[in-house]
Amino acid sequence: MTAGRFQTMRVLVLAAGEPWPLDSGGRLHLYHVIEQLARQAEVTLVLPRPAEHREHLPGGICIESIAPSARGATAECGNGRTLPLIARLVRRHFGHNDALEAWIRREATARRFDVALLNGAVLGQYVSAFRVPVVWNPQDELVLPTLRDAQFSAWRSWPCTIRRVALYAWFERYVAQRAAATIYVSKVDAAYARRWGGGARFEVVQNGVDFDYFQPSDEPSRPGTVAFVGSLEFPPNVDGVVHFVKRIWPRIYADSPGRQLLVVGRHPVATVRALASKPGVELAADVPDVRPYLTRAAVVVVPIRKGGGLKNKVLEACAMKRPVVAAPRALAGLSARVGVEVLSADRPQQWAERVGRLLEQPDYAERIAHSGYDWVHRAHSWSTTGERFYEILASAWRNSRRRAADETARPQVSAPSRRRKSTDERPPRTDHDQPARNESSACHVDCQVGAPVPGTTIGLSND
Repeated sequence: MTAGRFQTMRVLVLAAGEPWPLDSGGRLHLYHVIEQLARQAEVTLVLPRPAEHREHLPGGICIESIAPSARGATAECGNGRTLPLIARLVRRHFGHNDALEAWIRREATARRFDVALLNGAVLGQYVSAFRVPVVWNPQDELVLPTLRDAQFSAWRSWPCTIRRVALYAWFERYVAQRAAATIYVSKVDAAYARRWGGGARFEVVQNGVDFDYFQPSDEPSRPGTVAFVGSLEFPPNVDGVVHFVKRIWPRIYADSPGRQLLVVGRHPVATVRALASKPGVELAADVPDVRPYLTRAAVVVVPIRKGGGLKNKVLEACAMKRPVVAAPRALAGLSARVGVEVLSADRPQQWAERVGRLLEQPDYAERIAHSGYDWVHRAHSWSTTGERFYEILASAWRNSRRRAADETARPQVSAPSRRRKSTDERPPRTDHDQPARNESSACHVDCQVGAPVPGTTIGLSND
């Protein structure tokens, strides 16, 4: 299927970094989205620096990198003082890459592309530089995690938090109103953004699971084993696992001292490393594959209290047919039925009771695990996610073509006179009468060459 009757849609995907290795939620999301899009569209992935893992990226896509230009980039981007106030504030807050914006203004035109997918929240600041319709894919909303984090912060930090919340809401409104559509992975995040979106189009497209990779194992779980899996430098994960070990695990361990908690993930910070000294806690840092640890687990816990978005760790544990107990915020935006397909716990006593029941009643744990497995296979396929992305991009392209056709077909205000006007009667020549600039003459692409672009490193969300 193609967006046009005879034409394959040409999609520009702009990202802050290549989607490899698949060790964060942002990279995982982008990798599978472009992999699915490439099955129906002509996809060009554009990066602000050369790709280092080209051989691992999805096949069937073109990969370009932007070489920094010492001359002309700032001039092409225009004078910052003429930008809207929110654009200037966002540049100051996130940092700005002049070479990247200059490339977009030269290359992101209908001559090369039909539609653009702008991946990541921070890259939304470049929305006005495109000359093709843009679909913004921030994945996670910015205001919601900021407010959640504030609940655990000292009151002295609240004025700064309020300023950031106002900036993020204004920024999201600014970008969403200039984009053809904005996509979030969670319906909770989308609901927040709609409050200040000013009528912009918001879509919810949830993540999928790689079911070929995350498969149930024939090896049985180890009785009494609980596991937490996630990036151990990502602040919401650090907060969640530290809270679990200090406030909840002692209750679970006291009921049966032979129980074990596996804390599994990459780059553990010092506070997480210190947890290994607690009774029954084992730290598995920087392991190449988390699946053996999920296989060992009789229960998987997701005690996340902060952040936003959608928790891939819930989906992956369910895909491996392991029973999951999660905090309410870790389940936000998911369609899983609490008490049937997953369990939820908030207070320490609830956690101890629900994890303990799963550990003590294998038949009950098997029932929850099987229901969760069926649910994730119904609701979270990457092929369905890719199809939704394609539909949204194709809709943006069709609407843009329709508007262009309507403008072309619009009747002239007045018909030209047959009598040749004298010099005195001719209207003065205006800027609109000047010949159009040859846009392609300023176009230059440096494919996979050049040093990294100087400026702010833009990060993606982790999970």
